[in-house]
Amino acid sequence: MRNTLYRQMVYCINAYRTWIEVADDNLYKENIISRTDRTDYLVSRTLVLRAFKTQGEYAEGTVWHIPEHELDKALATYRKQNPQFKQRIKKAAMYLSAADAETIIRLATYGTVQLELMVRPMHIPEKPYYLCY
Repeated sequence: MRNTLYRQMVYCINAYRTWIEVADDNLYKENIISRTDRTDYLVSRTLVLRAFKTQGEYAEGTVWHIPEHELDKALATYRKQNPQFKQRIKKAAMYLSAADAETIIRLATYGTVQLELMVRPMHIPEKPYYLCY
């Protein structure tokens, strides 16, 4: 996963969180990948998510470690499922939305983690303050 895309996803999770926060986005951890004929050990970046509130069956403090290779697989799957996403992401990483980040995390955790991100509307005054005389 490109670093800019990874950083945009971390930003979306932190900015629009409701019950899960990013505990660590720079953890490098050894992960085991089992192949048909062998087992490989891979050191990769791991996204650590933590529940800061109790939500459903998950208690406050529950932690999930999501390896970057799982995020890569989820990203590839989501690109195949959503052609509009594929076009937006080709332009720039800043086009990653909160819904995209939520879907990627859901696919990477095989449906275990539902972020439930909430994009709050911004209040834009009808007239800017400098026109209110």
